[in-house]
Amino acid sequence: LLFTNRYKGENEETKHEKNHLSELLKRIEKQKQERANKNNIETQEDNLQSLKKKKKKKKKEINEQSDFNISEHTTKDSNQHLKKKRRKTEDICNENSDINYKPESKDVIEDKRLQNETIDNQQHKISNNKPIGSNETNQQINFMVLGAKNKKKKQEIKRVLPEWLANPEVISINLDSGPNLEEFNSIIDSKLIETLRANGINKLFPVQSSMISWLLKCDKDRQQGWWLRDTCVSAPTGSGKTLAYVLPIVQILQSRLVPKIRCLIVVPVQELATQVYKVMLTYTARMNLKVGLLSGASVFQQEQSNILKKNARGEYVSSVDIIVATPGRLVDHILKTPGFSLDDLRFLVIDEADKAADWLEYLPEPHYRSPQLTLFNLRCSKVPAQKLLFSATLSQDPEKLNRLGLLQPILFTSVLVTDKDDNVNLDNEVGNFVGRYISPEELVEQAVECAAEYKPVALYQLLIRNNTINKTLIFTNSGKTAHRLTILLQSLLSKENIAIGELSAQLVSKEREDILKKFISGKVQILITSDALARGVDIPDVQLVVSYDLPKHIKGYIHRVGRTGRAGKSGTAISILTPKQSGIFKHMLSSVHKKIPDIEKMELDSLINEIDYSNHIEQLKHILEVEKQNNLLRIRSVKHIKSVIME
Repeated sequence: LLFTNRYKGENEETKHEKNHLSELLKRIEKQKQERANKNNIETQEDNLQSLKKKKKKKKKEINEQSDFNISEHTTKDSNQHLKKKRRKTEDICNENSDINYKPESKDVIEDKRLQNETIDNQQHKISNNKPIGSNETNQQINFMVLGAKNKKKKQEIKRVLPEWLANPEVISINLDSGPNLEEFNSIIDSKLIETLRANGINKLFPVQSSMISWLLKCDKDRQQGWWLRDTCVSAPTGSGKTLAYVLPIVQILQSRLVPKIRCLIVVPVQELATQVYKVMLTYTARMNLKVGLLSGASVFQQEQSNILKKNARGEYVSSVDIIVATPGRLVDHILKTPGFSLDDLRFLVIDEADKAADWLEYLPEPHYRSPQLTLFNLRCSKVPAQKLLFSATLSQDPEKLNRLGLLQPILFTSVLVTDKDDNVNLDNEVGNFVGRYISPEELVEQAVECAAEYKPVALYQLLIRNNTINKTLIFTNSGKTAHRLTILLQSLLSKENIAIGELSAQLVSKEREDILKKFISGKVQILITSDALARGVDIPDVQLVVSYDLPKHIKGYIHRVGRTGRAGKSGTAISILTPKQSGIFKHMLSSVHKKIPDIEKMELDSLINEIDYSNHIEQLKHILEVEKQNNLLRIRSVKHIKSVIME
């Protein structure tokens, strides 16, 4: 019995546990169902809230669309219709906001999702018609959204050149294509023809024949009272640009009656001013014209007396018709010389002096910046001087040229024009003039590379490579470098019996003039100089030009190498580069479409030991130290003399 009772009790207990377990499972299932229903309710709430926001947005867009389409003169009936339409929209929104949230089946949720997508598509269509405030509108007018990626490729904007720069008058680059003097017998004065023949010139270069014809034609227009077009000429170095303006100006001015300053020629450096002055003296010798030089070659008072004199009434009158000047000296005379007047200018020649033209503002107003070309000004204003710009590296930047105050300019150039023009910086971008910075065809350009500390050794090897040293011009970037290199090269070539000269701004005017004369005459075979001689100076028979230092600008390179290969004669130009400069050199030439020469890497180890280079360096240091001490003693003695005089 006990066993039986126990057995029955266990059966009842097991049965009770099973009932409890089933109730627990039902409760768990019920909780799962409640959670699922709750999630469905939250999902429906989110969907309905989203729908409500979209309805409000739709209502706002409809209001904006209605306000945009309705004008101020809309009738009252139209306004009432609009109000009804707005009320309907509000009712729709209100009805949506009063919906009781109930759990919905999956089919109902799917229907809601499809309904929301339909509403979104409708709103997208409405937004496409929005005239104001839409993203599409912002993209069309190129408003940039911060943080957003603009996938649309912007259209490239090309700079448009003025007509006169885009379509120049092209001059032949072939110097042999110029006409013979016989063809100009009826155009050029017989006295000028005789002077040309006396100087061995029987043929004109293309730039000379073009400018003579053009300027003589302009003179006929001036006689009829017209203002003349300013003229820009871009031609290679050694192509005869100086005679291109000297000959027509002398011929036009020879008929003047009273001496007045009618032509002003401005050049950048003293050496070029002296050269142009001598050319002018040559071709005015048989004419009744006088030429003056204002460059600092003479003392200031001497220059004043050369260009002005007092008449019987005590008035200052000009004794010259043509003045050649450097910018600084010209400004000094304008400000400090009584009676110095440029009011009667007919020609203003800017020869390689366009780089810094601040001096122009010191000229009288009609010549500095021409008045606007109107019928009134033609009758009442003073006729401005005709500006003539000549350069081998004439800028094609309209902003820079605009500073010169040009009047309806015309461009004569020896280079061709292409379609491409996207440059502002002349060195970093490609210009639209192919080979704008052009060199003579007879010029051979080379380059060598070596370590910076062995550049003097590389120069020494270049000079003795052919066992003959011809007339050579060596350029450095500073006067101090020119002086040190002169001392070192004299030491290296002491056994070669070669005369080496130095010319830089550190020397006084008389010393510079004497050295240049010796180099031209051949008494000095090698001349080491800074860029003082780079622009425009014509030194005959220079066979080799060496850029010991790489110039800072492509213009400097063109002017340097242009000292040789002039007037149809052959010449060689070599650049000495360091490894870091090779890439800069290539970019400098490629930026103006010039052919890049092969760069020779020089092996100098054996030569360094052979010439005992270190010993020459020690001698250089000793000489420089002695010079430094002598300069200090000289300065002290000058101060002592001044103190004695003051006492």
